[in-house]
Amino acid sequence: MVHKTSHSIGFRFCQSYFIILMATALAFGAACPPARFEYDISLLRVLILMVGGTVTLWLMSRGGKNARPVGAITAFAFIALTTVDMFFYGAQQEIADRFGSVLAVALYVLECVGSAYVVLYMAFAPSAKSQLAEDPNLTPGPGGHSWDIPLKKRIKHRYFWRDLLIYFISFSILGHWLEMLFCELIIAGVFMGDYDPTNAMLWDQWLFPFTAEGAAAVAIVFLLHPAARKILEKTGNKLWLAVLLSFLLNFLVCTSIDFATGMAVNQDYSLWDYREIPFNFMGQVCLQNSLVYTIAATLIVWVFYPLLDRWIRRSPEGIVNAVAFGLLGMYLFLAMLHFIDYTAWPFLK
Repeated sequence: MVHKTSHSIGFRFCQSYFIILMATALAFGAACPPARFEYDISLLRVLILMVGGTVTLWLMSRGGKNARPVGAITAFAFIALTTVDMFFYGAQQEIADRFGSVLAVALYVLECVGSAYVVLYMAFAPSAKSQLAEDPNLTPGPGGHSWDIPLKKRIKHRYFWRDLLIYFISFSILGHWLEMLFCELIIAGVFMGDYDPTNAMLWDQWLFPFTAEGAAAVAIVFLLHPAARKILEKTGNKLWLAVLLSFLLNFLVCTSIDFATGMAVNQDYSLWDYREIPFNFMGQVCLQNSLVYTIAATLIVWVFYPLLDRWIRRSPEGIVNAVAFGLLGMYLFLAMLHFIDYTAWPFLK
């Protein structure tokens, strides 16, 4: 149950504090070229702010008492890392060079004062204790698998879309790391192909979300996994036969998507070029990569997605919601940093 009482000034201040800081972080991400954003303590403090701030705001909207420790820890960690970044990693001087010393000091002081207030309010204020008093929902879920429920019914439930958000963001990041692993295996001679050692997006910006991999996870939920379950039923629950037929279907789907993507955005072979790899078709797809994608898709369909689905079904609703909101906060910043080209904004030209 959510409290309906009017909120105190301190409560509203804490909400405003996180909203303003998070909006500032998103604006900074949109205005900062990815190549100039270091993956160091600056990224850590922003991600702590975005993850912790998003979860705190959600908990506060529900009157959850866990908003107090989460909000206090987030504010304290943010200002502590900001202090280290400012005075030990040169962020203070960079801001001073760009905007002037007075503004740099003023911004830091305001952040310190605001963070200190949030920590003290969340820890000691009676109004915080009274307005943030709802116990979290830590009742274990029903367990089992969501595929026991027809997809037509599942998509009508809001938790289906929450879970889909978790899959999309998680596999967008994991997909990037798998691409890095694949390139390392090319270097080791396990696979054929070329790689670009100067590709900063791949090697340095290791949290760059690979949207295609996230979209592939969504396609698995909507298409490949339901198809695998249907195949299992049609084969009389013969697992080996169902996996084999599912593998063939996954091969067709993965290869078709890869080829369609190549014809749409890679006709000049600027993104990839398989013309020198055996068993290629028009240089856009090749047997080696199609098999790698198919093996990955089959493992996700039959192993990783069921495990993740079972974990979500067994976990308390409050924890899964917090994970979803935390991932959303992180993804929003990464998307603003990597996908928004501020140089295209007409009012900045």
